[in-house]
Amino acid sequence: MPLFRRALVLTAVAVGGISVLAPLAARSAAPIPAEVADHLLAVADAPAPVADRGVLTGRQAATTSSGLRAGAEELAAEPGTASPPMAPMEATLLTIALPAPAAPTHAGDSVWDDLARCESGGNWAANTGNGYYGGLQFSHATWHGYGGGEFADYPHEATRDEQIVVAESLRAVRGYQPWPACRAKLGLP
Repeated sequence: MPLFRRALVLTAVAVGGISVLAPLAARSAAPIPAEVADHLLAVADAPAPVADRGVLTGRQAATTSSGLRAGAEELAAEPGTASPPMAPMEATLLTIALPAPAAPTHAGDSVWDDLARCESGGNWAANTGNGYYGGLQFSHATWHGYGGGEFADYPHEATRDEQIVVAESLRAVRGYQPWPACRAKLGLP
């Protein structure tokens, strides 16, 4: 049964992808340069159009003994019969701005300020030589493991806000467990 579901999902994704990408591919197709078009079909051999482009057409042809059609020409359907209206096949993407999530608060300040006061006395530039750095006392490996290297090589070299960005990433994965003593002291989950 899981194999059937997987095939069903893959089919739905393939059909959905084709329906989204086909109009984009058709719109982005480059026109054929004139020098190439000249080699494809000589102007003298080109059939003259019988009807305007928006008119419905039908094909008439004689069928040969081998089942092939010979002498096909397009004839206009009844005069004045227009082709069905075309619907645009473009995807419309809407961008919705979402408010940035606020840091959780604890006792009137952000929980990160409370943790920093507990961990480092509120010193966001703390480097005491114990292998932990910054206001939230990150190890070098944890700092880089959760994206801190984008801001600075060591946590104490980053700003308070940059340290909080990394702390939010860490908290999203591990909760407040990386700060066990202060977590218990502050009553954090």
